Parts: sequence; C-alpha cells; structure tokens
Amino acid sequence: YLEHYITTGFKKMMGKEREVEAKRKDGSQFPCILGLSEFQMNGARQFVGFIQDVSVKKRFLLAEAELAASDSLLFNILPEPIAHRLKQEEKIADHYDNTTILFADIVGFTDRATMMSPHDVVTMLNDLFSRFDFLVEHYDLNKVKTIGDCYMVTSIPTSDIEHDGCERICRFALDLMKAVHAFNNTGPQHGHIEMRVGIACGPVVAGVVGTKRLLFDMWGDAVNVAARMEQHGLPGQIQTTREVVDNAGKDFSFEFRGSLLVKGKGDMDTYLLKSAKNKEVRRSVYQYWKPKSTLALRANSINT
Repeated sequence: YLEHYITTGFKKMMGKEREVEAKRKDGSQFPCILGLSEFQMNGARQFVGFIQDVSVKKRFLLAEAELAASDSLLFNILPEPIAHRLKQEEKIADHYDNTTILFADIVGFTDRATMMSPHDVVTMLNDLFSRFDFLVEHYDLNKVKTIGDCYMVTSIPTSDIEHDGCERICRFALDLMKAVHAFNNTGPQHGHIEMRVGIACGPVVAGVVGTKRLLFDMWGDAVNVAARMEQHGLPGQIQTTREVVDNAGKDFSFEFRGSLLVKGKGDMDTYLLKSAKNKEVRRSVYQYWKPKSTLALRANSINT
C-alpha cells in the first residue's frame, strides 16, 4: 500500500482507520483496527502505523446484541413487569385479587374453516388478530394466548382494587368490534365474520409455565366465568357479569340481558356492553370511522 501511495499519492487509508483481519504468529486470525499516518521529520517523509486487537471488544458487543435480542423476545411474549421478574427469579406464581379477563371467538369458525384452504385460514386469522394485537398495545393490556380462533386478553394483573384494568378491557372490547367491522369492510374473500365476546373479573392465580415456549397464563373462577360469558354470548355482542358493570365505571352503558344458567355457577345475571364515553387521554383508535347508529336501550338498561 505504501509503495502505491508514494507513487500515486492516492490516500485510501492514510490518516484513517479501518478494520482488517490480522494474523498472529501461531497462524490464528483476529480482527483489528489498523491506522496509518504520515509526517515530516528532518525533511524526510516518515510513516507510522498502529494496530489494535478488537477481538475482545467485538465478542462483548456481540454478547450485548444477543442479550438485547433475548430481552426483546422476552418482553414481546410476557408483560414487562413479569419479564423483569423472570430475569431475577426462577419461578413466578402469584395470586391477584382483581383481574379482568376477556375471551373473543369467531362465530361459526369451524364450519367456515372447512370450506377454506389452509392458506386462507391463516391469512384471515393473521389479519384479524394483528388488528387485535394493535389494540392490546394501545390499551396496555396483556395478550395471554390464542387457541384456534379464540383470543384471550387480560388486564395487567394486580392486587390493586382501584386500578383501571376493567375500564381498559371494556374499551378494548368495543374497539375490537370496530376492528371486526373494519375487517368486514375490506370485502374478505370468504364473507363477513361476527365475534362473540365475554368479560368477567375477579381473583386469579397467574404464573409463567414452560421452558421452551414461555407462557404467562392464568387460572381461576374468573377465567372460567369469562369463557362461559363468551360461550353463552350473542353474535356481535359483548357479554359481561355484574362485577364488570360495577368495576367498569360510569363512562359505560350496559344493557341487562337476563339470567343465564352457567355451568359451575348456577344462574347469573348477565349484561351487554353497548357503548362508552370518549376520553381525551385514551380515545378509540377507530374514531375516524362512521359507526352504525347505536341501538336504543331497553327501559331496563343500566347506565353507570
């Protein structure tokens, strides 16, 4: 390089640094930073070079990148507080006094799926659930899992009775229905879909299970009741328990549906979540749509 530089004056590396592969005396190679400079001494041109072994630094940066990727994956599959705890604790198993649980299910999915190609089924679910995922992030909720066409979401578990998890879940449910409406407006190949949604709240046991594919799951009576609310629900409606009505707050309008025989619980009063007041701090992400006119509530509607 120096012979070429002296002959042509072309400064490709002079006064600069670049990473190159070097070779040790034992023949092993290692990455290094090479620098060359020129200066005058007693009227003569002098050249000085330096070499810095950066193999340790590169291994450190690579380890940092791998750790960041691992953390990113962990935070993507677990609620952030749980992910931070899991890095410090071997096992996580907690009891929470007040958690709101939502199940959403596509009406008639099994029959619909038998008439669709595997590619179309996956494409439809991915499109729909991606819309729901966006809402989960928007409302700062916890997506637990999908089971087939069933989508399970909860508030961030806490024992704080005053937290706003129930309100967030209710707003999420209303926007979920608007997301389904937007999906139907795209003219899906296999026709419009309808969702049944069920919500319940109460104490749960929660923990991280698995070693290969971690899952932050929940168990308890409130989870079972939320599933029953969905199973016994109406197409295109959001069915809730009385506890949800009491915890959601005064910004929501509920309609009393009636008493239903629920497995393991007996007769339970159920309600349909109909609408919510807009809030400046967290308004619907689908406000630019023009929703259909709201159905008039019956005389026995509950406004809380």
